[in-house]
Amino acid sequence: MYPYEKKFDHVVTFEKDGAIATITFDCPENLNRFSEQVIDEFGAALDRAHWDEDVRAIILRGTGPVSFGPGDLDIIKTKLAKDLTSARQVMFEISNLIKKMYTIPTPIIGLAEGGCLGGGCNLLLSSDIVVASDKAYFHELFVDYALTPDTGGLWALQRLVGPMRAKAICMLGDPVPAAAAAELGMVYQVVPAESAYAEARALAERIAAKSPVGINHIKQISNRLPDYTMDTYFQIEGDYLALGALSADFRETNVAAAEKRPPVYTGR
Repeated sequence: MYPYEKKFDHVVTFEKDGAIATITFDCPENLNRFSEQVIDEFGAALDRAHWDEDVRAIILRGTGPVSFGPGDLDIIKTKLAKDLTSARQVMFEISNLIKKMYTIPTPIIGLAEGGCLGGGCNLLLSSDIVVASDKAYFHELFVDYALTPDTGGLWALQRLVGPMRAKAICMLGDPVPAAAAAELGMVYQVVPAESAYAEARALAERIAAKSPVGINHIKQISNRLPDYTMDTYFQIEGDYLALGALSADFRETNVAAAEKRPPVYTGR
């Protein structure tokens, strides 16, 4: 990450509880806006979870009424609206961050508890599974500023809802309430606001209890499907299936079944 001015003591927190890591956007006074400090601290938090073998699932959430905010005004003024080179510099950093979300082996459960706006909305939609509170909403507001979606927006949205709906959501620029987002396929489930984190935690724990080998293989195949021809897909499918069958976790599953006990997975 290139040098930048750090305006807040912190904007992202990391907490580990058992096999679950919770990464929280924690700067409600700035509406959890997507800033250079967020890029830096969120990237570091993802790396921390990635290389911790005890972490089997990540919950991504935000504090305050806006869970994930739009681009920080400083980025817009000093980078995007300055010149093409400066814009490319910051967008390169953002694209690397989003690609890290897609490729990290640990599954990410995105939790929308409040507003998800602009780039922050698109970052959340890059999670593997999104849970939304009934008070959440999603706002692709770029068109009202003569801008196209950033932070991987159309890449994520078009894969979730299809090209026509993705274009309509982005061209109209209207907020999408949680219930409508669920109908469109943007989120996995909508839950009561007061129990949103508990519901996301329960989902994360169920996934964390599975073999990290199988979970990672499912994530990697799914996230790369747009790159595959049918022939390539079936080759990849066979390779991953064989790698799973050769893993210690697969052997442990069979031994545990024979011994009538829950399996103890190591991710190897």
